[in-house]
Amino acid sequence: MRMIDLPLGAIRGAGFLFLLLSLAAVMCAVFAFGKPKAAGYCILSALIAPLSFLPVSLFENYSVRMNFPTSPVSAVTIWGISLPVWIYSLAAALFAAAELLIATQLRRRIHMALTEQSIREGLDQLPDGVCFSLPDGFPRLVNDRMQQISSAAFGEGVTDARLFDLTASQQALLPGCAVKTDNDNTFLLLPDGKVWQIQQRGITADRKPFTETIAYDATTRFHSLQELKTRNERLTQVNRRLRDYLEHIDRTVREKEILAAKIRLHNRLGECLLAMRSYLTGVEGDRATITEQLQQTAALLQNNEPDVPATDRLQAVLKAAQAVGVEIRITGELPPAHKELLEVAIHECLTNTVKHAQGHLLEVGVTQDGDGVTVTLTNDGKPPAGPVQETGGLRNLRAMTQAQGGTMEIESTPAFRLILRFPRGEADTQKSDETRKEETGRA
Repeated sequence: MRMIDLPLGAIRGAGFLFLLLSLAAVMCAVFAFGKPKAAGYCILSALIAPLSFLPVSLFENYSVRMNFPTSPVSAVTIWGISLPVWIYSLAAALFAAAELLIATQLRRRIHMALTEQSIREGLDQLPDGVCFSLPDGFPRLVNDRMQQISSAAFGEGVTDARLFDLTASQQALLPGCAVKTDNDNTFLLLPDGKVWQIQQRGITADRKPFTETIAYDATTRFHSLQELKTRNERLTQVNRRLRDYLEHIDRTVREKEILAAKIRLHNRLGECLLAMRSYLTGVEGDRATITEQLQQTAALLQNNEPDVPATDRLQAVLKAAQAVGVEIRITGELPPAHKELLEVAIHECLTNTVKHAQGHLLEVGVTQDGDGVTVTLTNDGKPPAGPVQETGGLRNLRAMTQAQGGTMEIESTPAFRLILRFPRGEADTQKSDETRKEETGRA
């Protein structure tokens, strides 16, 4: 069927359809004009518009001839109106499909293109605050987050970006806000508990200077830094106390070694003097024994004396007492934790018994109770003429007693008494438990 065989109303309807297609192509061309990477779609739409407008012109000329039979009709119009209907239907379908494809592609490119509005919307979606301003502080681009931070910190939106130089504008902050600095980092603390790290730097855009201000959410990082700083301070204090403790231990060890050396030297000299006195008074002793003791004392002064086993020290004291004619009577069991100190005390009292009291019996009494151990040393010699002055061996003995947590008392009347008290320790408790177990086993 030819187009000319259709009723005049159908021909006019087809012309109106092609007119709409032509207008749609013109709109696509106008919309694509000036868009980035859309020049091809603009040209294609401009070509489709006159092509779809051509059938409109043919149908219009034919309509005029039908209304005015005397009107001239060109050969092109007669040829075009005589074409089959399916050709115009196919052309309309092709034009519509092409315009739909162009519109779809333009819509997709518009959404992918970077525009001022898309930039602003993107910045407003950021969780951090962003502000671009002129060097005098006038803001040119500020996102919503930065406006919120400015309102919370300064009571108003961003009107002067220079306020975010917090090192110089802390006076403008609202109550409840604070500024903390850590090395090169600046933190803004808000009343709601949020902590923002503020950074500013100069940039150049379009050959113009701008100031970029960025606010990062640093709440977790700030609290972690504060906790780490607190821990470092505690570690510094612990290290300082540890160094002091090590120095104290070193000093205590040196003092203990010096004290032990003094006591050993004092005891050895006392033994030599007692042996020499016994030999000179004719009580007992011989020159060979005295010579050997003097050689041992000289070796001690030269720090060449071999160590005496702990089990032999008390026997050495008893042997020295026997050599000078003094009996040592020990009542009770010496506590193992303080045995070495008590051997020193017995030796010191032995020397004082022979030298000052001129006695022949030294009694050592050991009593234990729930509070601890008490050791009492006394002799049968002359009582002191007055208060005993703690010099030499007694002074060293007191230092050793205090180092082991004990106390030392000296009584002068009616007789000389040296009283040592020690608190009950773990070693004594274990010893007592073992003793009770052995007694129970024997029973």
